[in-house]
Amino acid sequence: MATKTTYRTLVWVIVILLATNLSMAVTFLYHKQQDKKAAQQTETNAIEVPTEQRTRFFREQLNLSPEQTNQFRELNRTYNRTAREITIELEKLRTEMVDEIGKKEPDSLQINEITKSIGELHTQLKNATIDYYLRMKEACNDEQKVKLNEIFKSMLKQNEDIKLPRQQGRYGRGHRNIN
Repeated sequence: MATKTTYRTLVWVIVILLATNLSMAVTFLYHKQQDKKAAQQTETNAIEVPTEQRTRFFREQLNLSPEQTNQFRELNRTYNRTAREITIELEKLRTEMVDEIGKKEPDSLQINEITKSIGELHTQLKNATIDYYLRMKEACNDEQKVKLNEIFKSMLKQNEDIKLPRQQGRYGRGHRNIN
């Protein structure tokens, strides 16, 4: 009699565990699907306008004159060329670093040299960005400088209040050179 009761108890324990595992699996798959949908929705909402729109954005926000708009357009083109060159070099160095790390016996001196070069390029990119914004500021009147400063501050926030247009093209949707 004791074995029959034990057998029934074990069957019920197995049924309960099976039901628990099944519900966990269904819940996991459901949440995974929801996360996937949320990521797709975010990607859809993140579509940005082309780089040329950046000049239009500043023209509209700062009420730029035609001459100022031309200055901003040229500054934007110059900055994009410089930033693109630095970004391409950064990509090459990151690939070299990953290749070196992936070797059976990575050379730590080589890795240190690569990371040092990456740091120097990041500094160049930051300096190019600062120069870009300072030159934009020079082209502005006092009232525009105040508004431009507000835009800069909002860009520095983690959750930007003002989404600047991002460059599209060679680097894919959403690539951004402004660091």
